[in-house]
Amino acid sequence: MNDLVMEPLEVFTVDSEDLEGAEKYKEVISDILMDLNLVRAIGRLKVYVDPKAPVFIIVGLFRPGLARLTLGDVADISSVNEGLLVSVREEQYSSKAIGRLWSKYGRENIIQTDRAAVIVPVKGDFAKQMDDVSAITVYDPQEELKKNVIDALLRITPEGFRVRKHFIDQHMLAFIASEDPIKPEWLEICRKLRSSIGA
Repeated sequence: MNDLVMEPLEVFTVDSEDLEGAEKYKEVISDILMDLNLVRAIGRLKVYVDPKAPVFIIVGLFRPGLARLTLGDVADISSVNEGLLVSVREEQYSSKAIGRLWSKYGRENIIQTDRAAVIVPVKGDFAKQMDDVSAITVYDPQEELKKNVIDALLRITPEGFRVRKHFIDQHMLAFIASEDPIKPEWLEICRKLRSSIGA
C-alpha cells in the first residue's frame, strides 16, 4: 500500500439521500480538513450519511510518503570533552528534540548550553552513542496525522452521535457514528466503502 500513488483528495464523495445536505456536509468537511492541514495527507475519502437510520460513516486512505524526522535530520551533533554537543538547527523542533533527549538520558544528565543546544554525556562506544542520538525521532508525522484526524472526526460527526466505532492506522481510517448501537449492516456499508477506495 505504501507504493500507492494518490493525489490529495483525488476521491472525495458524500453519499446521502438528502442531496442538498450531502453538498453542505462536503463543504463543512472540506473546511475542517483545510483548517487541520489534512487535505494533502488524505488521498481518498468517502462519507455516507443516512439521517433516518441514523448513521454517519467515513472512510479514508492516507497518502504515502510522510517521513519522520530524526535528531540527525534537524541537528548538528559533534563531540566535545563532556560528550556529544547537540545543536538543533531548526527552531521549530528544538523543544521537542531536547525533550526527547531528557526522556532518553534523564534531565539531570543533560547539560543545556543554550535554548537549542545541549551536551549529552556518553559512555562506552562513542560511534554507537552518536548513532543512537542521531536516530532519536523528533517528529513523527503519523502521530500528528492521527491526532488531527481524530480532531477532524470529532468536528465532523453530527451532534448527538455519541455511539462511535473507529479504526485508524498509518494507511487508512474508518469511522462509524450514530445515536444508536452500531448495527451489523452499517459495518457492512463501511466495509464496502473501504473496499471502494482500496483501503
